[in-house]
Amino acid sequence: MIARLGIIAAVAFAWSAPALAAGHATAAGVASATIVSPLRVIALAPMDFGDITHVDGTSGTVTVSPGAAGAQFSGGASAACSGSVCADAHAARFSVTGEPQRNYTIQLPATIVATGTGLSTTAALPALTVNGLTVRSASSATAPHLDAAGTDHFEVGGTITLPPDLPPARYRASFTVIVSYA
Repeated sequence: MIARLGIIAAVAFAWSAPALAAGHATAAGVASATIVSPLRVIALAPMDFGDITHVDGTSGTVTVSPGAAGAQFSGGASAACSGSVCADAHAARFSVTGEPQRNYTIQLPATIVATGTGLSTTAALPALTVNGLTVRSASSATAPHLDAAGTDHFEVGGTITLPPDLPPARYRASFTVIVSYA
C-alpha cells in the first residue's frame, strides 16, 4: 500500500507591496512523503556444511556456495559420508517480502564465529570462523529485486576453516543479515 502525502503552498507575489520592495521576499516550500510496505526477511534454512572429517594434523576448508548443491572440500577436509544417508550441505536460504518491483540490498557480516560442543571430550574447543561470505539473489546477481508480488529469495554461502587436530564436535553459530530498500 502506498500513501502519498503532499503539502503544497503558494508562492506569494506582491508586486505593489512596499515591504517587498524594501528587500524582503517570501516563498513556501513543498514537503512530501511516500509510505511503502516494510521489508521482511525470514530464514528458511541454515548454512549447513554437512558432516565433515579431516586428516589428523592437517587443516582444511569446506565451502558451500549460493546456488550450488553440496560442498567443496580442500586440504585435509572431506565429507564424512555420501548419498542420502547424510544431510546435504547447502547455503543458508532466506525469503524477502516488501513493496513490489523495488530493489533492495543485502548486508552480511564480515565473518561468522561458530562455537562447538564436544562429542567425545570435555576439553575446550577452538572457535571456527566462517569467512568469504557470498550472496546470490533469485532475481539478480548484482541488484536484488522484488517481483510483482513483492517477493524474492536469496542464499548465503561461505567457507569454514578447520584447524589441525580438531576433535569431534558439533558447531553452531547465528548471524544477522540486513535487507534495506536500495
